[in-house]
Amino acid sequence: MEYEDDPPNLDHWKQVMEFTVEQAALLLAGIDPFETESLAEAKQRRLSRWKQAWAHSLAIVSAIRQGVISPVVCRSYVFEDSGQWSGWEAIAMKPSDRDMEISASHTIITRAALANWVSTERVQFAKSKSYAPKVAVQPRPQPNPEPPITIETNVEPLALPFRGHRSEGLEFVEDAINQMWSTYDEGDPSTAPTQEDVVKYLRGRGAGVNMADAVNLILRPANLRRGGRKNKQVPTSEGQ
Repeated sequence: MEYEDDPPNLDHWKQVMEFTVEQAALLLAGIDPFETESLAEAKQRRLSRWKQAWAHSLAIVSAIRQGVISPVVCRSYVFEDSGQWSGWEAIAMKPSDRDMEISASHTIITRAALANWVSTERVQFAKSKSYAPKVAVQPRPQPNPEPPITIETNVEPLALPFRGHRSEGLEFVEDAINQMWSTYDEGDPSTAPTQEDVVKYLRGRGAGVNMADAVNLILRPANLRRGGRKNKQVPTSEGQ
């Protein structure tokens, strides 16, 4: 289908924690990557916001180059000719390597890094009418009725403050907040993730042992420093 002026509802992407740069750019332009798989296709179909999508892609790549966004995987797409085989291949690269082009369709970034960039750089992105719904609350009948009260139901997620510095440690902190502490209730200590769970998750994301322990210590409230949730033990009598 062709997109109308109002971007489609993209709520089905909310649980996705990692995107290619190309997918992120399409989403910021209000184009569903499930329906339009590439920037080239968006341009070929002349979708109403294809230029915005391409601009977002260039901006994200520039942010990666400058170290503002730390990619999970940074790749270039090059033509290889070894004599026995030739063709295009995605190969790993360092974001600082100016001799290679960053591939928007093969480089992966996290939702947390993207959201932080959008927030700190005040990036303009497409929103559908369903993205920020307004609810009209009708007051009870009164002698002099007042106009309906409009309530904004969309609240942007809070991001860590940005002061021009990025590091892998900050990426791990943001990732752990979003993945492990987002459901924590201060009034219910049992909702806190265990130290073992946090460290295991961060190690799985590539953090070293010391880094994982440090991030866990930073994020864990003082009253939960002994580990968070604990399994209940059944008391036993001596001699049994």
